Amino acid sequence: MITPVKKDYITTHAYVPEHLPGYVNTISQTEPYLFRDYLCYYGKGTLIFIGYPLKEPFDESVARETLSSAIKKYDPEYVSLITPVALIPRDSCDKNNSDHYYKIDLYHFNVNQKLRNMIKRASRELYSEKRQELSNEHTQLILEFLSSHNVDDATRSILERIPQYVSSVETAHVFSARNKAGRLIAFDIVEFGAKNYAFYMFNFVSHQHYVPGASDFLIYEVVRVAQEQGKSSINLGLGIHRGIIFFKRKWGGIPFLPYEFCFYQRSHRNKLKYLFEKFS
Repeated sequence: MITPVKKDYITTHAYVPEHLPGYVNTISQTEPYLFRDYLCYYGKGTLIFIGYPLKEPFDESVARETLSSAIKKYDPEYVSLITPVALIPRDSCDKNNSDHYYKIDLYHFNVNQKLRNMIKRASRELYSEKRQELSNEHTQLILEFLSSHNVDDATRSILERIPQYVSSVETAHVFSARNKAGRLIAFDIVEFGAKNYAFYMFNFVSHQHYVPGASDFLIYEVVRVAQEQGKSSINLGLGIHRGIIFFKRKWGGIPFLPYEFCFYQRSHRNKLKYLFEKFS
């Protein structure tokens, strides 16, 4: 349970998207809890442990102890770890992934001439709007993405719950790019719920009505609004693949936090107990 005081503490110190209870609650159907300086979420037999301390420096031994305490308290069937270092050996995970979070430093942000030209070109065909709701057009672009990309069940579940997330979290904003006829060409979902960070959560682009530079046009608007709100940085999310990394780097995004994901089922509890004792 998160009290108003704890909620303010989280808002003040959040720097990864998983520090946002409103987002994680909606996407995973879990409830947030604060263990020491670590957030975790529990629901439907699953514990999600966010191994990025809110204020304190990361300490691997403290992270392991806190994770162990959370597992002891909830006795979950499934555990999902999002951490800067692998707390469980990768070959013991049912699913695992390594990546980095990328961010834009807004205090030293500069748009180079090539990007300015791209934005100017796109602005001849597009205009932007910022709202706090999704229309049927936005939902159709999400469905277009799902039908044209091979995504796993977990990713599909997240994307299908985006409309519920936007409608239930008042700090989630939708930046839309439309052509002169009013047709939706692309949109971003950005979270402004933290004190110092804006979070670039999702980006969708129409392939049927593609306009070069639409995503650049939108992220420029996101940067402008984040600066107006006094944010110090934009967390651009994970690298995922080369194309996304290229896009984030050209906007000044730099890898600033390692990311380790591990999901496992606790069916073989004796084995996992041994692993914790061995690596703690």
